Amino acid sequence: MRQHVLLALAGVSALAFAASARAAEAPTRTGQLLLEARTRYELYDPDGPDAEAVTMRLRLGWRQPLAKSLTALIEMEAVGALVDDYADGVHAKPGKATITDPETVELNRAALEWRPTAALGVDVGRQRIILGNARFVGNSGWRQNEQTFDAVKLTAKPAKSVTLTYAYADRVRRPLGRKSSQGVWRGDVHMLQAEADLGALGKGTAYALLLDLDNAPTQSSKTFGARLAGAHALRPGLSGTWELEHAHQVDWKSNPRNFSLNYDAASLGLKTARSAISANLERLQGDGVNAFQTPLASLHGFQGLSDVIGATPAKGVRDAFLRGTTTIGVKQPLKLTGEAHDFDTTVGSQNLGREVDVVVSTPIAKGWTFELGVARFETQSPAYPDATRA
Repeated sequence: MRQHVLLALAGVSALAFAASARAAEAPTRTGQLLLEARTRYELYDPDGPDAEAVTMRLRLGWRQPLAKSLTALIEMEAVGALVDDYADGVHAKPGKATITDPETVELNRAALEWRPTAALGVDVGRQRIILGNARFVGNSGWRQNEQTFDAVKLTAKPAKSVTLTYAYADRVRRPLGRKSSQGVWRGDVHMLQAEADLGALGKGTAYALLLDLDNAPTQSSKTFGARLAGAHALRPGLSGTWELEHAHQVDWKSNPRNFSLNYDAASLGLKTARSAISANLERLQGDGVNAFQTPLASLHGFQGLSDVIGATPAKGVRDAFLRGTTTIGVKQPLKLTGEAHDFDTTVGSQNLGREVDVVVSTPIAKGWTFELGVARFETQSPAYPDATRA
């Protein structure tokens, strides 16, 4: 079945922008102001009901030294909608698609940070946690209400080239917010990561993620994996890059399902001081009933910017894609990013669709950034619609 939708033009009806003002580095003798603002216009235009939103986010907080090695942090977050022509993931709106940016006012972060030495850190309280490239644990930074964790996090550097991280969380505060029944996941979440400089091989990372979620039992799982990423100079000004990753996931604790699934990713590329290009493959295995999932990840930016493919379908996803970036100008740098994706299932190799993404961003003043982007997803599969997101 082929579905059609009018392709909106970037800069006209598919205009998207994000303007951010930050004063996070404004220390005083008594403390540090934390301030961040972002306004975004977002259009989601699939085959069928569409959605349009203009949302604003304000984060305001304070970081206060309490002792030589102890600091307290508190931060509030408010999200409002100037144009709310969309279902927000919490409240249904008949005839409208979903953009997951519900209006909310909440405590975003509140934590104690202890740094007794340069090689040891302990954070206790509600906090932002991003591990590695955020493929498994992130803050969902694209959404206006970020994902945070009520957690204890320990970071240690036993050697100059080695970093160890362990975090335990009993609450995951998701972008849906506290008004949603799935806005706060409760349970036991263990996150472990070890990073090491392996010399010419690159940076090696080993990780483990153990989820036992009381109110989302089907997301409970054990995941163990390893990643290698590096670069090697081919000639002055040009380097070859590579990434390899493998992970294995099984059901755990309260999950009523039974599965054993793999994740694989590989990338080869070239980069200069201002440009990069790479060929990439990411595979999340499915068995026809269950599929490899990354419920704590920052999903936007993986499997395309359209977000049409979110949770991994039961037959899995294999994403083969090209990615390129370049920066033009020095005094007023303009960063261009483009991606082209081809999606297939891992069971039966059925094509799920193709996608093209283009993003342009530039600083417009000190602390302010302007970004415009458009993603176009097209398919012949009945599982997903053709769609444009901008």
